[in-house]
Amino acid sequence: MIKSLLTLILSACFFLSFAQKKDTSVYYVAKSGKMVSTRDSADYFLLVLPMDDKLSTIKEYYKNGAIKLIGNATITGLKFQGAVISFFPNGHKMSIKNYDTGSPTGDLIEYYPNGKFYNKKSYTDEIIESDRELLYKDCNDSTGSVLAENGNGKWIKFDNDFTKVLEKGNIIDGKRDGVWTIAVTDSTGFMDNYRNGALISSQKCFIVNNKFFASVTVNTPPAFPGGIEALYKFLSKNLRYPSKARGNNTQGRVIVNFIVEKDGTLSDMKVIHGIGDGCDEEAVRIMKLSPPWTPAIQNGKPVRVSYTVPIGFQLAN
Repeated sequence: MIKSLLTLILSACFFLSFAQKKDTSVYYVAKSGKMVSTRDSADYFLLVLPMDDKLSTIKEYYKNGAIKLIGNATITGLKFQGAVISFFPNGHKMSIKNYDTGSPTGDLIEYYPNGKFYNKKSYTDEIIESDRELLYKDCNDSTGSVLAENGNGKWIKFDNDFTKVLEKGNIIDGKRDGVWTIAVTDSTGFMDNYRNGALISSQKCFIVNNKFFASVTVNTPPAFPGGIEALYKFLSKNLRYPSKARGNNTQGRVIVNFIVEKDGTLSDMKVIHGIGDGCDEEAVRIMKLSPPWTPAIQNGKPVRVSYTVPIGFQLAN
């Protein structure tokens, strides 16, 4: 993002402004990366401050004026040089990334939004799929407890908002080793098996309450007693349209996911697509009334599987 922003925004106007006079140039930028004409319409703004004939200081600011990024770039080619520091909107440091003529090098250090150390990785000279390989060094949780040290231990990777763990697994000598869980959506993901940093196998899985379960191909899928028609009748008989949803004319489908256990009972029930106004809670309530199902069968034995049921909410005209 940083590299493309510099290329798209600065290459068109930086050389001209710098050649004319050594003044600070200001650019207003939208989230899309496009320049806008005023600060009020920008999501952040960028300053270019000439230092000397070789480097210029680049500063980015959030819309409220808080610092977003600071670093140096070469005059020729507009490539980052040295340490580039990024910041969270609350002012805490987000990351420190080092560059050598635009190429990442050395250590990459990241922090949690609360200011505590998150992790440290180091770039190597080895190129993998056009990117320089990163060795895992140290990792802490958000309270400061050590998870990995000197390339050994446990590693976690969060989403951009630090509200969800996207990946986690073990590292040995700076590389992934063993099974890593990879979340793709709230309900699906992968279990990837690594050996010395190399991926040796990958298996699709489903996620329920942050737990990963390997997907299996069953000979006989689970079934509601009496079949699908009996399930529809059960849902229709027990559904109570929430008064709030009726008043707001809320209609649609609520999709409920659950585990059909080996004994046919249902567990780990959750809504993976809701419409609100009490319909989500009503859908879960109905499914909790369900009698035990016929369990799934694999190789002649019952197995626990994930199952999804859509429950429609439709008002009469």
